[in-house]
Amino acid sequence: MQRIIVFDVNETLLDLEPVRDWFSERFGNRPDASMWFSELLRLSFVSSVLDRYRSFPDLAAAALATSAERCGISIRDGDISHIGGVFTTLPAHPDVTKGLDTLVNAGFTIAALTNSPHETAKHQLGNAGIADRFDTIMSVEMVHRFKPHASVYVAAAQSLGVDTSDLVMVAAHDWDVAGAMAAGCDGVFVSRPGQIYSPSLHAPTLRVSDILDAATQIIARYA
Repeated sequence: MQRIIVFDVNETLLDLEPVRDWFSERFGNRPDASMWFSELLRLSFVSSVLDRYRSFPDLAAAALATSAERCGISIRDGDISHIGGVFTTLPAHPDVTKGLDTLVNAGFTIAALTNSPHETAKHQLGNAGIADRFDTIMSVEMVHRFKPHASVYVAAAQSLGVDTSDLVMVAAHDWDVAGAMAAGCDGVFVSRPGQIYSPSLHAPTLRVSDILDAATQIIARYA
């Protein structure tokens, strides 16, 4: 069967620049968005290892509090809800729509798989104007663990009625690609600005510059 192409959402498809702008305006980049997002990912990894699930928005709030305290900054009551609003209205990267359409027109089934809650993901992709390109939108809520835990990719494959070897995971995070490949998927690393694939990890199946480049290379390899 033809491979199913599975996309990460945040940073891979959606541009985090509005989040960076908010951190700059609100905190003067102490903390900045990178510190907060790294802390959010750290908490999600720990949550999966300890098997103590809390939703991504809950962890995002905890990460904001921790990052601010680390910088000696106090957060206001509205900060957490405000950043949540920014997160649900992120725009798609300029290359995304054409890249997704190229895959759809080539006959590929495409899906989204995100650490965000399912309802949040639907709002995110809908507000970005790309939700209708996806055959399905999946969340780690399926297993109450976060990517790159193997159970997430196995559950995604089961939800789609296929084996993990039938999935191609596309992400701008090396840990997501490496996690998917460890679970039996192929992996496509998107080299968004600032994203580097660690040489300590198993090399991705494909390296691409953006989603349109991903579509071109995926079609050449799997069509």
